[in-house]
Amino acid sequence: MRFLPRILIPVAIIVSVMAGPTVIAERQDQRLAHANGQGTLRVGQERFKITSVVVKLMEDHSAELTLVSDITVFLSGTWAQQPGSDENFDLKITGGASGGGVEGGGKLTVGKDLQSGLRLDLKGLSKTTKRTIEVHFEGK
Repeated sequence: MRFLPRILIPVAIIVSVMAGPTVIAERQDQRLAHANGQGTLRVGQERFKITSVVVKLMEDHSAELTLVSDITVFLSGTWAQQPGSDENFDLKITGGASGGGVEGGGKLTVGKDLQSGLRLDLKGLSKTTKRTIEVHFEGK
């Protein structure tokens, strides 16, 4: 049971960081958006309520997503900005925290200012279990 404190500390930090309203931060090398809200993570027939999402879009067009629910899911992939829009992005999911990972894609929308919400819609397939994975989230 020694691993339990090692897991609880990072989870507590993530939850405390995300306790505030939607935040979108831009630096030269990355964009960071996170929001509390409501959503659903469906893995096969199982459903989990998503309470928060953190998205990091790096300058090299790689992406890291963290979905906070009863379970915490880490996804990685790439992003492309939709033509003519500063708010809409296409995501391609190419992996996850586990060795098998997930393949799929979807859409991300972030607001223009710090008061705007975040919307995430993804569909994919687990490489190992071959179960479908769907994510629908809307920040407040």
